[in-house]
Amino acid sequence: MNSRALVLLLLLHSPFSHGSPITARGNAVEVALGSFDVGGQVVTVTQGATLPVAPAPVLSVGDEALTLSADKPAGWAKGTRLKGCNARDVNASGSFVPGSLTIRRAVKGELLKEGEDYLVDAEWGHVGLGPKSQVTAKDTVFASYRYSLERMDTVQVSKEGKVSLKQGKPHISAPVPPEADADQVAVAHVFVGHGAVKVAPEDIYLITETAAQAVTASTPGRIPRTLAKLKAGEPVTIVCLGDSVTAGGNASKPELRYPDVFVAGLRSRFPKAKIDMQNLSAGGSNSRQWLSPEQHPYKGLHGSANPARFEHVIEAKPDLVTIEFVNDAGLTPAGVETSYGEILERLGPGVEVILITPHFTMWRMMGFKSMNEPEKRPYVLALRDFATRHHLGLADASARWQHLAKEGLPYLTLLDNTINHPDDRGHRLFAEELWKCFE
Repeated sequence: MNSRALVLLLLLHSPFSHGSPITARGNAVEVALGSFDVGGQVVTVTQGATLPVAPAPVLSVGDEALTLSADKPAGWAKGTRLKGCNARDVNASGSFVPGSLTIRRAVKGELLKEGEDYLVDAEWGHVGLGPKSQVTAKDTVFASYRYSLERMDTVQVSKEGKVSLKQGKPHISAPVPPEADADQVAVAHVFVGHGAVKVAPEDIYLITETAAQAVTASTPGRIPRTLAKLKAGEPVTIVCLGDSVTAGGNASKPELRYPDVFVAGLRSRFPKAKIDMQNLSAGGSNSRQWLSPEQHPYKGLHGSANPARFEHVIEAKPDLVTIEFVNDAGLTPAGVETSYGEILERLGPGVEVILITPHFTMWRMMGFKSMNEPEKRPYVLALRDFATRHHLGLADASARWQHLAKEGLPYLTLLDNTINHPDDRGHRLFAEELWKCFE
């Protein structure tokens, strides 16, 4: 029997022709006999298997010296952080193992009482002084606790149809799945979250499409003057306006921030062009703070002390302005019309604009119940509509993040701080959507 006939036979008799090809079985995944379609490539499993999935790694910390915050620990911003749970700029949500914490006044000394001497925010791994504490915010105490990491494993299939599981490298917040071996094809990834000891159905991410198959609303053809200057090798000034994401959080180094990746790509494509990129951004800012700093001061700063002032954009005399504000995600469609309409008015008709739809953030911000839901934030839908009505460039990063599930990736694993800051992979997605505007 030739290989094509074998594929057809397996498809006809595939036990998952009407169900999932990979199912959760306790602490394992079961891969059935049949064929996968991985971005148009048919991958055939001739030897089904049950593949054990190791639990999330749990690490212990002993006698960590710290002081207890006077602030009640609440959310990612308040309280003293337990260092083991740290994901760079904040603690990783869910990494702390609840009930594992003990705090002593001295190494091997007297145990303090939770609820009286100290308080704990178990979601974020933050601690603070309790209502009847024997210690003060100046006293050094010693904490012992456990925390877990996350991991992404890869289900791969050999040319002979044998299936296996390749374990990934653990990470506190942004695990990367391993590449399939040279003679294998990756057909799925398994997400092992904080504290996980069993595999749930929602932890299995089939790879059904490639990154190249992502369909977004990014717009070629709407920045003709900038594109003409680049092709002619003329000087071009690009302002990247935005918040902490544009500023670079959580890129591992400056050259991997999306504005830098974006402009590096333009310089490679237009080597004769003289591109001046100015990154005008302020972490935590939104468009109203840039437009009306007197009414909406940024971090209470005023005048020259305030970096978020729109006159900086005007002073740069840009040919093109890209705009990214995930912190505008709470705007209504009317708010989009007001803020972005004012931006266009201040820039004037001589400046071209690319609006960037924001990436996906943590579930509660998105209103999601899983990592496989479509974009529904009113701000994003309104921003796409605004770009269409005003014939502006649009870099649709949101749609690209939505597509990650089809690539076998839970989008949260690209959020380095587990809240709203992308890792290097996430930053590159912004750049890739921006490049589409220059086609």
